[in-house]
Amino acid sequence: MADVKVQRTTELEIPVRPLEQGWRKAQLIRQLAMGELTQQRLGEMYGVSQASISRFASRYKGDIEMVRYRLAEQVQAGAEHLWVVGKQNRLAEYQQTAERMSELNTPRSHEIKISALKAVAEELGDLPARTQVNVEQNVVSYEIVGVDPEDI
Repeated sequence: MADVKVQRTTELEIPVRPLEQGWRKAQLIRQLAMGELTQQRLGEMYGVSQASISRFASRYKGDIEMVRYRLAEQVQAGAEHLWVVGKQNRLAEYQQTAERMSELNTPRSHEIKISALKAVAEELGDLPARTQVNVEQNVVSYEIVGVDPEDI
């Protein structure tokens, strides 16, 4: 049996992933969670291809969803002090408007009351989706070039 020399080293070549170094990883996860920029644009910003951004997004899908969830919570928490955020509050305002307009007896007050009632119906999803149908009658003429109509 021949002597075989095996060279061992403690140095491993680990591929460098520039997107996963330090602050870049956290920033890219946040930018993907916000969804304001396309993957193509993010690739340009970070000096990588869109495919690299897509692979990164796949690897860190859970982290991205968690950041997206936290951002949504922050938005919700920041808007809690606004009365208009609550559906019940909006409905109460519409009701109050409709009641005030019922006391008046003018054409404008009736318009405002009807508008408030429609807004309530829309808020509750009682109105069907509005679809527009465009009906036109056009006359279409066909001309066959090179054929005598009497031959047909």
